Amino acid sequence: MLDPRLLALAGIIRPGGVVADIGADHGHLICYLIETGIAVRGFACDIGAGPLAAAAKTVAHRGLEDKIELRQTDGLQGLPLEKIDDIVIAGMGGELIAEILAAAPGAKTERLHFILQPMSKAERLRAALYRMGYAIKQEVAVQSGGFVYTVLSAGYTGRCREVDELFAWTGLLPEENSSDSRALLASIARRLTKTAAGLAGTPSGRAQSEQYAGLVRQINRLAERNDHQ
Repeated sequence: MLDPRLLALAGIIRPGGVVADIGADHGHLICYLIETGIAVRGFACDIGAGPLAAAAKTVAHRGLEDKIELRQTDGLQGLPLEKIDDIVIAGMGGELIAEILAAAPGAKTERLHFILQPMSKAERLRAALYRMGYAIKQEVAVQSGGFVYTVLSAGYTGRCREVDELFAWTGLLPEENSSDSRALLASIARRLTKTAAGLAGTPSGRAQSEQYAGLVRQINRLAERNDHQ
């Protein structure tokens, strides 16, 4: 059985297609997708030989060698994107996820569906997605192992634009209005409050401190609005 974080990823994958798991690690997610019928075929991909060997062992143990192809890849490089429907990039920093997408111009097609799960710097990933012409379609928060993560789906639109700072930090989480999304918004507010306090003590940092404090007030208002719904 998958942990809640991986189950959240599986929950927003479109059923019946071919899925590529980038950074597949032990291959548990891609095997689950095949076994449950969410995916008809899959690619387990990793840049490291060690993790890929672990994935190969899992695939073989579960008798799925005819359904899952293993690829040692740097991001999306060398993958037959025309044969893939959904792409999972999870368990790594938001900046690295953005770099993987930026390095793959062939991924800029409305046909592909991306499921992304940043372990850090989600605000930079959101901003980068829109800057590259992608848009977030869905975003959910999930608690797993004592942490709260965001899981989002995105697609290419061709419309490159900048998003405001509040959206970069919160994305579609306020619209989800679940206990997990409220917990994640509260965590973001605490992080920004701490950063603002650290900057307030220096003359050069006061303006940015006030900016962060303003973001905290906005996030708290969103949380209060959701509490009353």
